[in-house]
Amino acid sequence: MTTQSVSSNPNTLAAAPGGALSLKRAIETLRLWRARIRARRELAMLSALELRDIGYPAAIEAEKNKPFWRA
Repeated sequence: MTTQSVSSNPNTLAAAPGGALSLKRAIETLRLWRARIRARRELAMLSALELRDIGYPAAIEAEKNKPFWRA
């Protein structure tokens, strides 16, 4: 017997026959988290002058310090 979870959240892992859908969503989530980690590390390496040059607001500190799982 297979159970399936129904959720309105697209990031929620749902059971699927064979687990293919769950595995695909898990991989997509991990890739997204990795991209966030990379982007936030790159932002953290830029100076205030460089950030201002590329048009980022002063409130970028909050973005740089967010955990990777938060959008």
